[in-house]
Amino acid sequence: MKWRLYLVVLLTVGGALAAGAWMLVQRRTSGAATLAKVRAQVIPQAGEPTTYGLPLSLDNTQRFIDYHATLSLTPEQERVVKDALSPFGAPCCDDNPMSTCCCDCNLARSVWGLSGHLVAKRNYGVEQVRDSALKWLRFIQSDYFVGQELEDRGVNPNRYDLPRGDTCYIGDCELPFTADGCGGMGVLRQ
Repeated sequence: MKWRLYLVVLLTVGGALAAGAWMLVQRRTSGAATLAKVRAQVIPQAGEPTTYGLPLSLDNTQRFIDYHATLSLTPEQERVVKDALSPFGAPCCDDNPMSTCCCDCNLARSVWGLSGHLVAKRNYGVEQVRDSALKWLRFIQSDYFVGQELEDRGVNPNRYDLPRGDTCYIGDCELPFTADGCGGMGVLRQ
């Protein structure tokens, strides 16, 4: 009689453990599918064309940083850049608008340089600059934007260990973009 009770308990506990393990596997699998789906929907791919004639590539980063270092904008052009970049947070310190960021990192300089170039050399308006800057940012800081999109969809991005918009505050500025850093403060780290 006792052995039947042990058998029932063993089967019940074993069944519960197996069901729990199955649910965990299903959750991880569906989470990975959700993550991949969101990434495919919101992140541009390397080589994708842009409105300014350069395909998306990390190889353009230094060019954009050089634009920032060499361009002189008029007050009106500066206003266009500021108006274009102010509505969204900087991925490395998202409590600051992209127009100011919290530091002078390579991520910020690349966005500022691209934006300034588009205004000064291509006569882009606010919306065109905003769209181009956002596409560039989504490309170089993809994990941050995947996390933002998940959050917008009601999914907690913390379960995927995605960046939280605090790179500058946790000392990761010197990490390359591919490691969710700022690409360095001086020498470019891609």
